[in-house]
Amino acid sequence: MPATLTSLRADAIRLTHDDVAYEPLADDASLGALLFALDLLGRDAFDLAAMRYADRVTLGPALEAARQYGLILRRHVERADRAAPLLPAAVKLDQAHAWVHAAAAAVPEAERDRFCWRLARRLGADPWGDGRPAIALANQQFGMFDEGFAEMEAREAAASAGAAVADADADAAPAEGDAVTGAGEAVAGKLVAEVPAGKGDVVSSAGSERLADPEP
Repeated sequence: MPATLTSLRADAIRLTHDDVAYEPLADDASLGALLFALDLLGRDAFDLAAMRYADRVTLGPALEAARQYGLILRRHVERADRAAPLLPAAVKLDQAHAWVHAAAAAVPEAERDRFCWRLARRLGADPWGDGRPAIALANQQFGMFDEGFAEMEAREAAASAGAAVADADADAAPAEGDAVTGAGEAVAGKLVAEVPAGKGDVVSSAGSERLADPEP
């Protein structure tokens, strides 16, 4: 399902992606952090041209502003020097930290743990440069190397591999059947072609005579 944005009252915007409807966000920075977390910072992530004119007027500028915050966050977490933040002068580290946590809080509870583990992996090792966990939400802490995340990833990878093998077997079965049928027809055709004209009638006639004449 493609990502969609819905304009709500009080300037709030709801993002829906992969059948998950996130809680409305009223500020561009938090929405930008959510876009970063879901890898939706590309300009082709949303089809603005398909929106109604009124929605384009409202959502277009908000989406662009949110993208800028998301790009700031991405630049910071991809920095080579993990000991120092890489943020514009107007942005404090605690502000970026708050954006991430606001985005995590917007995730439905059923999806929140998975979201936070994945986001912690994207944030990388010690994203805030002071030893704080990547995300601390509702008395839970999520870090890049959480065992729960690794186990979940392993289970999902195994399930995906099993589904891919099953699909491949299902696709290959009709093709193999067609190949066997085709091979059988080819052999039959070859045998018929190798019998000289009239030879079949001679063999049949000879067989009939032997059956008709008893042995002495």
